[in-house]
Amino acid sequence: MRLNLLISWLLLALVGCESHTSFPKIDSSGYYPIQKGSQWTYTVVETQFSPVTGQTISSYDLKVLVSDTLVASGEVVYTLQRFRRTDDTQPYTATDTWSVRKSDFAIVVQQGNIPYLKLSLPLSAGKTWNGNAYNSQGGKDRCTDGTLACDNYTVKGLAQGFQLGTLSYKNTVTIEENNAVDPIVGQDVRTSVYALGVGLVYYESNVFSYCTVGACIGKQIVESGVAYKQTLKDYVAR
Repeated sequence: MRLNLLISWLLLALVGCESHTSFPKIDSSGYYPIQKGSQWTYTVVETQFSPVTGQTISSYDLKVLVSDTLVASGEVVYTLQRFRRTDDTQPYTATDTWSVRKSDFAIVVQQGNIPYLKLSLPLSAGKTWNGNAYNSQGGKDRCTDGTLACDNYTVKGLAQGFQLGTLSYKNTVTIEENNAVDPIVGQDVRTSVYALGVGLVYYESNVFSYCTVGACIGKQIVESGVAYKQTLKDYVAR
């Protein structure tokens, strides 16, 4: 009897130890590492649709360089210089300047004059936030207060592997920035993938308006919009 009780207590102790085993937590800010001197080079394929000029496809290299930092309102602001070239034989040409604000709670990327809340920290599976929280663009998604004025970003994959051509990343997070598909009107589908210790490794955006006049209604004939795919080819940390 005593032996049975002893065995039962030992089993309970083992189960208790297993249920309370703690695994190392990931610092989700590591999905967006940034410091002065870091640079990312991407291959971009962009297809523009126009009712006037039709379909135009362009491909080019995009280099993003963290050229400077400054402190504003207690936050560090990183300056991103962006360069473009048509292929490896051509020199880079400066195109525009973005900036990034990184805090313990947010990664805000200012694309031109418009700030977007790209990552709401800390990240967790299924977490949703308004990507337009820092601008006035609104959106078609339902906000937490019930109004339809948000552009909701959602964590769809956390701490998962991601295969990108010949490159393989063991730990990435996938952010669904939008997944609005209307078979009659058009679609707004945007996805970002960030690798731990690297940053943005893949971005795809398909924003189209379909023809809605006459016989083309419902045939999903793209009248206007842009299909954009950005894939990391090289990363230099500093």
